[in-house]
Amino acid sequence: MADLSDEERADLVAYLDGELDEQAAQALEARLGNDPRARAEAETLRRTWELLDYLPRTEASTSFTHRTLERLAVQTSSQPVMLPASRWPGRLLALGWVAAVLLAVAAGLGAANWLWPQQQTPRPERPDVEALVVQNPRVLQFKRLYEHADDLQFLRELDQPDLFGDDVGW
Repeated sequence: MADLSDEERADLVAYLDGELDEQAAQALEARLGNDPRARAEAETLRRTWELLDYLPRTEASTSFTHRTLERLAVQTSSQPVMLPASRWPGRLLALGWVAAVLLAVAAGLGAANWLWPQQQTPRPERPDVEALVVQNPRVLQFKRLYEHADDLQFLRELDQPDLFGDDVGW
């Protein structure tokens, strides 16, 4: 019928072939019960399928398979045989690019060091620890307390007389 879309007609064909799932089949049966046009289309398709059973069946000849395979062999043999391409040229090209990039990076770093040499900052000499202990024995005496301080500025702020007063009482 003209009122059914191609999708609806395809659903009818699937229903008649038993290809719809149970839920879709129930929904289509409900529609067929309510829609006389869809029911008429389904009946027309069912009768058409039944008429196909009356058509004579043809059998393929015994040489059909042999002739088909011969034709396929002739068609495939006339095409040039492609050998698998070697992967070496592509790999060598990639390896060349990697080497060129590494060489460019090395040359850039060398030129940067030559144009802008790094200044070597002299390391300060380490103070003589024993001499400092002799000069400041209280530092060693209160070492365990000083270990909890974050920095020297913090300790200097603690030494201000107006923070705790002058009489510390150590």
